[in-house]
Amino acid sequence: MNTHTETEISSSDVGFPRGDSPEEFLTNMLAFLETAAAKIAKPPPWPDFSPDALRDIAAIQDAVLIEKEVGKGEAGNPTVVARAGLLRQDVWNRWRAGVGIAPGGEPLSDVLGKLTEVADRQLAFLEQSSATSTSRSARSRDFRPTKPEQSRAHVPPNVETSSAPKFSELEDQYFELRKAGGASDSAISTGRMRAATFKALVGDRPIDCYLPIDLQNFVNELQYVPLELSREGENTEELRQMGILAAIAKNKAESCYEPLALKTIQDGYVQTVRAIINGAVGLHRLRNPFEGYRVRWPDNAKPSVKREALDYEKVDKVFRLGVDSGYLDDAMLGPLCLLSSRRIGILPFIRGSDFDRKHGVDIVRVNGIVYDKEKGMYKRIGFKTEASLRFFVLHDFFRRIGFVDWAAEQGDDFIFRLLASTSDPGDVASKRVNRLLKKAGAIGMNVEVAHSLRHGAKDMFIEEEVDDEATRLQMGHEANDVHGNYGQQSALRRKQCQELAHFDLPKEIDWSMFEGLDFEMMASKQRIVGRPKQGR
Repeated sequence: MNTHTETEISSSDVGFPRGDSPEEFLTNMLAFLETAAAKIAKPPPWPDFSPDALRDIAAIQDAVLIEKEVGKGEAGNPTVVARAGLLRQDVWNRWRAGVGIAPGGEPLSDVLGKLTEVADRQLAFLEQSSATSTSRSARSRDFRPTKPEQSRAHVPPNVETSSAPKFSELEDQYFELRKAGGASDSAISTGRMRAATFKALVGDRPIDCYLPIDLQNFVNELQYVPLELSREGENTEELRQMGILAAIAKNKAESCYEPLALKTIQDGYVQTVRAIINGAVGLHRLRNPFEGYRVRWPDNAKPSVKREALDYEKVDKVFRLGVDSGYLDDAMLGPLCLLSSRRIGILPFIRGSDFDRKHGVDIVRVNGIVYDKEKGMYKRIGFKTEASLRFFVLHDFFRRIGFVDWAAEQGDDFIFRLLASTSDPGDVASKRVNRLLKKAGAIGMNVEVAHSLRHGAKDMFIEEEVDDEATRLQMGHEANDVHGNYGQQSALRRKQCQELAHFDLPKEIDWSMFEGLDFEMMASKQRIVGRPKQGR
């Protein structure tokens, strides 16, 4: 009698018979969890669950998914099968963290046993809530291992059986919507490249065949992706021929290539994947496989670098190279960006009709959408915020060299004609300036780049003691003082405009190089593509 009582206690403390071996224990546990999963998938009408109950259910679902893949053997998800022990421990640790218990160092057998206690508690709750609890209870307490034909309906979807759309299909839909919404070709291209990286490293599967561990593995591999795979450099061609998997393997073993920065991984690659998945969830009401998962960012990932303002001596070289090129965009984008502090991406869209006079100074207004007369179509400019569409002041320097008068004569035509003829003027403009920077000795690598001129503009305003609010508004940012702008548009006032148009220019730059330029001839000069042939 005492022996029988002890056996009952031994069985009930985990919710199912322990068995005589680890294999039997896991088999019985799997049968028990399958029963729990079936009740969770098709339960009777339930009352509202408490947060604790929902947390228990989530743990059970994750555990069932893991054991299902392991049970398939070689046919199971290789990532899950290879890391099953870590995944089980992760489920347990996350459940403990949810109830405020610090992760412990229990043996795996104890972890599995305790997890089934969670499942047992939820089964009891379901049975009490069910209108047909008697019949369901009888089935739920049948702890014999489930036969394959009985559990087939509860097998999680896999690549062969899933009817959900694949990641590549969702990717196409996402970028088609972005393109229809006005996204630039360069933004689409970059996003496609990052999505292709995800497919190469994780696989192109139906959305319901991904697990949170897939996103984590993606991040872990990204820390070894060479930067030059996506950015032109000395090793770019070699790396592209090698392929991303071989490039990662080599960099992981030898640390021979500069890797992606952590911020690029976070805000670039992972954000793109999440955006595609989130878009699909919203459009098709699919389950998000990564919802609620908090990515663990690699400790060894390269920290993000900060862009630096260019010193005036280097800026002088850049401006000289631009003037000597004979092209208007090369010559004038640099000084326009530095003295206006505006992003290079919007400057190619300036038309003659955008120039005006206000508060006694020259200003430029750039609309969010402009009409291209040559192509007979409207273009959306690459502005970041609505504040960046606020007018900005031109320094008096541009009037003194005759640029303002010439530009105003262009009317509704773009002043940078060569850039306007490209599919993505903002991107081409940035690349043109970056080439000049490289020739002038800038280190590039996202430290000294075209955007550095904008950083330099802010430093210049500080040195010239330009009013802080005037600096913010000139750069296209919101004003600090919301109350001070209440009831009126947040725009530059007369005194601020005068200050921005007449501050002293840096003496380290030879501004005389811009005097006497034939802007019409420079704007009309056709771009020579490729390297000149020898003998010419």
